[in-house]
Amino acid sequence: MSSAERFPYQCLCAPDAAVLIRSEPGLALFDVRDAHSYRQEHLEGAMHLSEDRVAVWLDRLAKDAPVLIYCYHGNASRTFAQMFSDFRFRRVYSVDGGYRPLATALLEPSANVSGTTGSPELLAFLAEWQFDPANLDAPRLHGLTPLMRAALQGQRALARELLGFGVDVHARNDDGNTALWLACVSRDAGLLQDLIDAGAELDNRNDAGATALMYTASSDRPQLLQLLLEAGADPQLKNFDDMRAVELAASVACLKLLRHTAA
Repeated sequence: MSSAERFPYQCLCAPDAAVLIRSEPGLALFDVRDAHSYRQEHLEGAMHLSEDRVAVWLDRLAKDAPVLIYCYHGNASRTFAQMFSDFRFRRVYSVDGGYRPLATALLEPSANVSGTTGSPELLAFLAEWQFDPANLDAPRLHGLTPLMRAALQGQRALARELLGFGVDVHARNDDGNTALWLACVSRDAGLLQDLIDAGAELDNRNDAGATALMYTASSDRPQLLQLLLEAGADPQLKNFDDMRAVELAASVACLKLLRHTAA
């Protein structure tokens, strides 16, 4: 098994773990404390898990099943989470702080998204990528905000829900790209149009000086290229290599859309 095939487990704070429990009906929830503590009290739906039973669940669960593990303080749960991760489970979570903070978080009202309850799908998405439900513009891995991540994955329904909460469409990730660029990466024309309609900056230049128009031209995405041109994206801008979109066109279809800019 190569390390590239493994999916690293994630550590969740108690409130985020509570969101995941509420929003994932198919969640496999494991309590790895000792059997006596489990019998005294445990979370509803939690199954007791000891080392000698791990192999049983590794065979029984689907690799894409979400797995959440808690212990006393958040230490042993990481060891168990690593076992699932080593066997290519894609969504494995360990609860920081352990049982007590998680039990307390579950007693609190359901998490709100910007003051309005989000859909179960959105809450699960936020928990999966460790986004803060109370701050939907806060970036995580690679500087991606929830909107950027949804755009990158072509999750139009989630992106539209986030836009409805008024998230920042101009935010830039670690490479200087915005959700508009990432929607082009996912090739989702509908999502791209949603972002255009929401007022996304058409001519944002990333850290290499490239715009979304340049990217669609260079990656042979004529449908998206046409959408950007019709929305008013500037084809005369140059990247740091002094090249315009027409000079980056990767196909005849893209070149035809940009030929009026060649002079």
